[in-house]
Amino acid sequence: MKIRRIAAVTLTAAALALLPSAAFGYGAADYSNTGTASTTTPTVGQPFTITVQGPANTPVIITVTTNPASIPDAAITIAGTKALTKTTSASGAVSFTVTLSQPGTYTAIITDGVSGEALSTQTFVVPGPAAGGAGSAAGTGGSSSRGWLSQTGSDPLPIALGAGALLAAGAGAAVYARQRRQSHQS
Repeated sequence: MKIRRIAAVTLTAAALALLPSAAFGYGAADYSNTGTASTTTPTVGQPFTITVQGPANTPVIITVTTNPASIPDAAITIAGTKALTKTTSASGAVSFTVTLSQPGTYTAIITDGVSGEALSTQTFVVPGPAAGGAGSAAGTGGSSSRGWLSQTGSDPLPIALGAGALLAAGAGAAVYARQRRQSHQS
């Protein structure tokens, strides 16, 4: 009887510890478009869009960073922010409007908001004024790769601590029940 209780407590604790992983059901393979930019050569102040097509009603995150770091965050506008989470529509589509207001190199990372997996990474080089003073539209960017930067989006420490606490509570309950049974038999 004691072994069955310990086994039941252990199985229950393991099931509860693994339960959060069911929420991480989507990844790059579930997206038919992991991020397509309307232009690969944005100019200073020119808004462009990045579209994503994936599972319906799923959060998608875009994060834009600069290189060199001396370019201020104020040079990036993504509908008013530097990182933005939007939820895909019922058809699975989501679109981000991005404006880069200073010359430099910018990296946009599109991330699945459920699994935390990076869906694509795109680099945009916004050129400065040409020697003649006119703006130049030359640049590179727009490479898309599934899973370029693997991220799980999950911190295993809270799950492990929760599982350990459940196991300790189960073991404590089993010891208490055994002592109680022994005291009633005496």
